[in-house]
Amino acid sequence: MSRLARLLLAGCCALGAVAPAGAGNWPAGPVTFIVPFPAGGSMDTFSRPIAGQLSKELGVPVVVSNRSGAGGGVGIAAIARSAPDGYTIGMSSVGNMAINPHIYPDLPYSPLKDFTPIGLAGRFVNVLVVNSKIPARNLQELIELDRKKPGSITFASAGNGSTNHLSGELLKQLTHTGFLHVPYRGSGPALADVVAGNVAFMFDTLNTSMPLIESGALRALAVTSAERSPFLPGVPTMNEAGVAGYAKSGEDLWWAIIAPRGVPADVRDRLNAALNKALESPALQAQVRAQRVETLTSTPDALQTILRDDYNRWGGIVRDAGVKLD
Repeated sequence: MSRLARLLLAGCCALGAVAPAGAGNWPAGPVTFIVPFPAGGSMDTFSRPIAGQLSKELGVPVVVSNRSGAGGGVGIAAIARSAPDGYTIGMSSVGNMAINPHIYPDLPYSPLKDFTPIGLAGRFVNVLVVNSKIPARNLQELIELDRKKPGSITFASAGNGSTNHLSGELLKQLTHTGFLHVPYRGSGPALADVVAGNVAFMFDTLNTSMPLIESGALRALAVTSAERSPFLPGVPTMNEAGVAGYAKSGEDLWWAIIAPRGVPADVRDRLNAALNKALESPALQAQVRAQRVETLTSTPDALQTILRDDYNRWGGIVRDAGVKLD
């Protein structure tokens, strides 16, 4: 069982009684839902069905507002600066809450101090994919290719500090390999160069890599989660593939709903209850599963624990890898 799953299990008993009557007439008007990445991206397409279902649960419009820039930092800062009245919430990720603060020294927000956690929303995994012409049928064979000629095997990422970059750095740290990182400005061009054979491998999200895996253009060697992905049940986890301890350090990649610091507890709990109910919708689950994402619920306290643990965990990976700004 993954670390995140254990935390959620410990908090699940509180999920059935988190909507006290003290929230008064809230909500009395529209709720703004900030998405800190552009329209059409993976976070946006995940967020919009949630906003629609939340609107049904709350009985008011929940309006998506895309505030992109600075790797999500612009939108996250906008959430932090908003009035703590429950009328502004937003989607956050492990990247902009647990990783970026260790890379960008001047971020205008503190992930552990400036927000009210509402609840987890989804979980996704990275999958290690290699160009189909690379002579490695499994992860151990890929590692052996590097050991025969250290520094000759390259891996792509969406840029320094991205989750697919740090997934590769964690692999290097645990296997003492010399894989050479090649950063790109976005996952799209990075993945294209892996398909073209210009770079050997990449850690990528399932929603973009699955069609290429199914077509045979890429070969999937392992997933980064603690358990196998339901979307790739035949592909082992990194632990199963022989990299002991990998899942302890970075198994769970998540999206979560947050609000500004200071939202009243009763409003926070009503938001959490509405979110958890929205995520149970069969229609919503079908939409997000099509994106190869699993819905995930939590209490606000469980999310706060996950935020703190992942902030410390990914900070250690960033420091050990010596990650610098592009």
